[in-house]
Amino acid sequence: MFISAVQRRAHPLRALALPLALAWPTLASAKPHFESPDPAQRKQGLDVVLDGWSSFADGWQLLDMVLVLLLALVLGAVIAYHPSTRRRLSTFELFEQPKTLLMYAVVAAVVALIVEVQPNMAFVIFGIGGLLRFRTMVGDAKDTGRVILVTVVGLCCGLKIFIVALPATIIGWVLIYVLEQQIAGIIRISGVPEQTMHESNKVHRALIEQAGCKVLGEQTKFIKREFAFVVQAPATLDRAALQAKFDALETGLRGVVDWEHL
Repeated sequence: MFISAVQRRAHPLRALALPLALAWPTLASAKPHFESPDPAQRKQGLDVVLDGWSSFADGWQLLDMVLVLLLALVLGAVIAYHPSTRRRLSTFELFEQPKTLLMYAVVAAVVALIVEVQPNMAFVIFGIGGLLRFRTMVGDAKDTGRVILVTVVGLCCGLKIFIVALPATIIGWVLIYVLEQQIAGIIRISGVPEQTMHESNKVHRALIEQAGCKVLGEQTKFIKREFAFVVQAPATLDRAALQAKFDALETGLRGVVDWEHL
């Protein structure tokens, strides 16, 4: 039993076994996109290279692909930025959650477009998603969304569905750029004397807000003589300058500063 468990861990591609097994009968009977039943109609030379790019000649089809991706993004944003969720935005995880939801909305739209063109790929995409999510260390859920988006864009290129790959890449790039204009993290201050903790908290909070950050929430632990601020900061935050201001405080107000995620 121990050997079999080790073998299962040693072969992460087993995650693709079931989806491929289910899809194999259909895939085996399907003709590759570059083959034609009639040899006289088989594409040759430059036609092979241009295969997949001809779709861009149909402006309406390209517009349809773009609108599908944008609509998925807009509807995803309606849910991700629900007012009831934003009102209780007090932790780093809650701040990052909308970014994850928007990324997955775009990923789902791209997957749907792939399946619409190549229905047989549904099982393969399912297997790839399981392999990436459970067998690949990619960090946070937000980063997992990026990895899956890149994977399905690569899949589009392999299938020569360029009319989906290019809009998805452009929209994904713009989305990441916009979302990363605001970052969130935790600034934890420890080692402050207990009798000056309240004053030290006010001074540190004022310095954080002067640096252009917004305090989303805070937590104070008198027993451990520490307090922490959950902050929303601009991407241009100068950590060194803010740290220098912390270090310049009086001895009774100064503590050990720990930066998390910023």
